[in-house]
Amino acid sequence: MAHLVNRLVTEDDLKTILGISDAVDDNRLTLAADAATTMILSYCDRDFFVSSTTPSARVYVADHWSYVEVDDISTANGVVVKTDDDEDGVFETTWASTDYQLSPLNGRLSGIEWPYTRIDAIDAREFPYNGRQALVQVTAVWGWHADDPEDDYIPHPVQQAAQIQATSIFKSVDAPLGIAGFGDIGIMRLRQALHPVAIALLAPFRKDPTLVR
Repeated sequence: MAHLVNRLVTEDDLKTILGISDAVDDNRLTLAADAATTMILSYCDRDFFVSSTTPSARVYVADHWSYVEVDDISTANGVVVKTDDDEDGVFETTWASTDYQLSPLNGRLSGIEWPYTRIDAIDAREFPYNGRQALVQVTAVWGWHADDPEDDYIPHPVQQAAQIQATSIFKSVDAPLGIAGFGDIGIMRLRQALHPVAIALLAPFRKDPTLVR
């Protein structure tokens, strides 16, 4: 069975949390780590890893003549912006670095390192915009922000959320009919969605669903 190459939580993390010292449950731990990672990446609609250190091109529909929302750009190094000004499918116009500005400024948001998620046209430049066609091409290193793209930077709240979710998934095998135990208010059942604490931790990192195309 193929497992994820990158995970938000490791098997060793889970062993420490669960007090496991043997290798009997290694496969279950790996599956729980894989599942938690997949659920969180899907929930947040972003990748908390640098997908590749080599820039690659992606195309976008401009949100407005003055800006375009993009996938997470890890670093400003290697960014190239091109536009298809005559809507013929060819990105013939290469923008100078002085024609646009990456946001958030300085790669920081709410006091932490953050990827660039928007490109603003500045001075007299405008993005071609018809509301339906991908007329903007951006070449960049994609993924979460990292000062050194060789070293992935996963925010601590995301790591904590992954640990909580993976632990919950691992323990679910021992919860018959979804019953995790009994408390002061009666039967406690496992939730089908993300753990509520994980949701709270991930809230600042989740993309606005209304912006997803």
